[in-house]
Amino acid sequence: MIRYDPHAEFQMERRGITKQQVENVLREWDETETHGDKRSFLKCDPERGKMLRVVARDSDHRYVITAYYDRRLPCE
Repeated sequence: MIRYDPHAEFQMERRGITKQQVENVLREWDETETHGDKRSFLKCDPERGKMLRVVARDSDHRYVITAYYDRRLPCE
């Protein structure tokens, strides 16, 4: 079961990102990055031409901290 930080739920709603999209990224990501105690899972969204970044705890990948489209990482 995936749990969402209240901040994640707020930001996802504001950004138009669904839980289904987040769950798809966590199931089949294209890349990962680790920064401190956080891990980012990235998946290309060809419709937007950007990577959808889902940030979770490194120690618990099922606890989502936030999610956003990363403007710095275009994809095709």
